[in-house]
Amino acid sequence: MKYTGIIIVLLGALALIVPALAHFESNTTLLVGVVLLICGAIVHIFATKKGIDKETSVK
Repeated sequence: MKYTGIIIVLLGALALIVPALAHFESNTTLLVGVVLLICGAIVHIFATKKGIDKETSVK
């Protein structure tokens, strides 16, 4: 659960890189890649905040 956001960001990057290298990029592939990048960043922020909150409440 800790690395979920990073995994989503990497999938978004792959969704942008693979079509660009294979020369079949379209607006749909670009949209999917950008949405995955943004969602991954948001999930990473919330997962990190949740982890920090757990660490401070334990001490």
